[in-house]
Amino acid sequence: MTTPGSTMEGLAAVFDAALYRAVLARFGTTFGHDDAPWRAWPRAAAPAALTRHDVVLLDGLVDGAEAGTDSDTGSDTGSDTGSAPLGTRVAAAGATLIATVREGTRWIDTVHSPMGTWVLDSEAEGEAPHGPAFVAVLLASLSMHFPAHDALCIARAWQAGSLDWPADFARFPCVRQPALASPARRPPPFAPCPPDLGLYAVVPDAAWIERLVPLAVPTVQLRFKSGDAAAVSAEVERAARAAKAAAKGSTSRLFINDHWRVALDYHAAQGGDSGIYGIHLGQEDLDEADLDAIRASGLRLGVSTHGYAEMLRVAALAPSYLALGAIFPTTTKVMPTAPQGMGRFQSYVRLMQPVIPSLVGIGGVNESNLREVLAVGVGSAAVVRAVTEAADVAAAVARLKSMFER
Repeated sequence: MTTPGSTMEGLAAVFDAALYRAVLARFGTTFGHDDAPWRAWPRAAAPAALTRHDVVLLDGLVDGAEAGTDSDTGSDTGSDTGSAPLGTRVAAAGATLIATVREGTRWIDTVHSPMGTWVLDSEAEGEAPHGPAFVAVLLASLSMHFPAHDALCIARAWQAGSLDWPADFARFPCVRQPALASPARRPPPFAPCPPDLGLYAVVPDAAWIERLVPLAVPTVQLRFKSGDAAAVSAEVERAARAAKAAAKGSTSRLFINDHWRVALDYHAAQGGDSGIYGIHLGQEDLDEADLDAIRASGLRLGVSTHGYAEMLRVAALAPSYLALGAIFPTTTKVMPTAPQGMGRFQSYVRLMQPVIPSLVGIGGVNESNLREVLAVGVGSAAVVRAVTEAADVAAAVARLKSMFER
């Protein structure tokens, strides 16, 4: 019989096998379960041939030789698979590498995976960086399709002796890299949004804004996409002018997607009376945007998130709202992650609502599933095709709005 603190066949890292099985038994249906087993290995036991279901755990940082480059020249130091440096083998196999160091009372985990590198900072519990319970929850989370950086967050936040899914924000790691704000020096919050942004229609041009504002859609977003920078600039300015005229005196809140600089310039030129309520940014846009300028303008900031690490990263900014998704499959945008499903969505809302009360469910939301999304407790849900492809737009908007009445 496999006992806690033991190993299983093909798994060299010591882990709590009973906890691993209990987590999968309790949450495997909620989050989905990978049939292929994940394996964890300490540095010394890592096999020459790794797979995408392997995790190598290092007590310490990855040095130049292990990473696969000479620290002076940056040249590759490995040739065949068996003799290649650890980092090279991990990357070639699509495996995961977690290197952990201790700084005072904190664990600093660097997660290298096919989805990039994340550095996470959490309270150190116990003396071992990769204790039996940590490895068990990490492997269970990976088996339930959480990406490695999110699985690390779950494993660090897990409460010893509990089988409850973690929901205490204070137990989750802080994001050191790619950081948006220092955990030690948090910037002032952005202007707040009400928790009930209501029906949130995302539309491709200003004509749709003019069409929806008279229907009293509570929140609208202009998402204009083009590869032509000049066309983008011209269209956003025209759309902002049209939106200002349409939204003046209405109850609709207008967000501009991505084009923050044009929105800021127009807002400033209008003396802060532009008809623009806020700016919405994706994860990939946050590093380039002038967040201080957006904050100083008084415009709200909404941000898309797709999992635990991204939510924790953005929470440090205290944005006006978080969009959580994609909940369901969607064809309107290429998503960096698979559909989250209602189980993940519910766990995200439970964690983030006490921290950022204004949350928006997004991704594949329509008339058939909107009530299910709202039942989780969010005050807003974003729709695209449910409005833009409706045969009768006014009737569709009326039906969708009625679902928010509680």
